[in-house]
Amino acid sequence: MLETTSKSAQTKSLARRLRAYLKTTLHSDVHLTEWDGAKRLPGFLGRRYHFFTGKIIRQPCLFSVDQDPENDTPAQIGKHISIIQKEFPGIVVYTTQHMSATRRSRLIDAGVAFAVPGNQLYVPALAVDLRETFRSSKKSSSDKLSPAAQATLFYSILSHDELELNPERRTPSRMAATLSYSQMSIGRAFDELSDFGLATVEVKGRQKFLFVSESSRYFVEKHRELLRSPVQSIRFALCRLIIPPMKIAGETALSHLTGLSPPDTPVYAIHNDDWKLVLKQDVHEVRNRDQADAVIELWHYRPDVLSEYASVDPLSLYAQFWNHPNERVAKSAREALDHSPW
Repeated sequence: MLETTSKSAQTKSLARRLRAYLKTTLHSDVHLTEWDGAKRLPGFLGRRYHFFTGKIIRQPCLFSVDQDPENDTPAQIGKHISIIQKEFPGIVVYTTQHMSATRRSRLIDAGVAFAVPGNQLYVPALAVDLRETFRSSKKSSSDKLSPAAQATLFYSILSHDELELNPERRTPSRMAATLSYSQMSIGRAFDELSDFGLATVEVKGRQKFLFVSESSRYFVEKHRELLRSPVQSIRFALCRLIIPPMKIAGETALSHLTGLSPPDTPVYAIHNDDWKLVLKQDVHEVRNRDQADAVIELWHYRPDVLSEYASVDPLSLYAQFWNHPNERVAKSAREALDHSPW
């Protein structure tokens, strides 16, 4: 009896810590209440777990607090969650006070959502993946969009009409496939855009959908301080052939879209991950611009997925050049926005 009372007290303490952790992590108070559906479960599950319900991003979640977490393997826990899931119309989140790295990895492999208050929240159905911080204070904020968030924003604007016709392409999984990011990266990009007020995220069933707040040049210009240059680094090369997916970029692209004079050496863009592949073809890197017949920008995100034309997309050009010290170049970047499909 004393052991049962002790476990109940520990469970309620864990529930309080869970609520505090969710509030800190999600910047929203998740009200937790005890679930009355445990009586519909097999008796061993009702004795093993204590249940609390709450909503994350308007999605019902059932936090199943394991009172004997060392007693079963991750595979067996997965079976428990599957049984509980049949009685709850939402997401079941396995919850425990401690979890080893091995068990965490196996639960992720099995697709089991879980929470470890103070350390980690993993809910793939909501694209929430907050990796264990080990109570580190290394977290830093940024006043710029991450590359994934910027690529997601620009794709949403440039593909506005297509997304209106095919709303299923607004989900993290579909955008991840298009933009060549992981689903979790795009899920975090959704949250980032929402936090900055650039988009809204709607949850329907178990899916998240992204809706950009506006689709106009004024919207992009209004939030320009959040934009980052897509260029990660620059290489100089001898290119006998312009190999796809290289696209015309930089001031060369601006000259194609506006009255800006083109640079002496043409500029192209490619994703950073593709550079080594390009070097295996008919492209040779040289030391400086004077030796080169092409300047190659290595981008943080894929320039080829944001533009179906020979040039890179005008939004990325604007992000790169809107605050350029040469006023003619900065003006051309603003003019390039006229070439976006608003």
